[in-house]
Amino acid sequence: MKYKSDGCSEVISSNAGLISHFVNLQIVIPEATIQGSRSGEHHVDIGSVIDLVCIIEKSPTPPQYVFWYHNEHMINYDTARGGISVETKPGPRTQSRLTIRDTNDADSGNYTCSASNTEPASIFVFVSEGDNVDAILMRGSCAICITHELMVLVIILAAIFR
Repeated sequence: MKYKSDGCSEVISSNAGLISHFVNLQIVIPEATIQGSRSGEHHVDIGSVIDLVCIIEKSPTPPQYVFWYHNEHMINYDTARGGISVETKPGPRTQSRLTIRDTNDADSGNYTCSASNTEPASIFVFVSEGDNVDAILMRGSCAICITHELMVLVIILAAIFR
């Protein structure tokens, strides 16, 4: 059998003489996404619940499995931590929900949804107390913090050169 990646292809069989058929081949690549992960970050308060939903679409069949990882460690069956549950509903649009109760600092990190038939999808979760400034500082991506530091520097320089 000879074929190209996508488009019209010719299938040639030589079992009972030379038979040729043209078929239109369309390649569909399944995709995994974590809802609400456009920014790649998710913030929750200490003691609250992490609730992540992974959607697997464009798959001709549901995945055989969906595993969740926290910083490269598979957590689907993590009984040591407790409070972790995974519920997967297979179908044309498979949904896998990861729920982590009573969060703490150690729950911060990268979460990855990995299905048997897709590339993995990831999101970075920050668990912090109160507002999200501490979490943003941990990540090192805080434009407000840089502005604040510059304001402090200007005030100090103004006081020195009076």
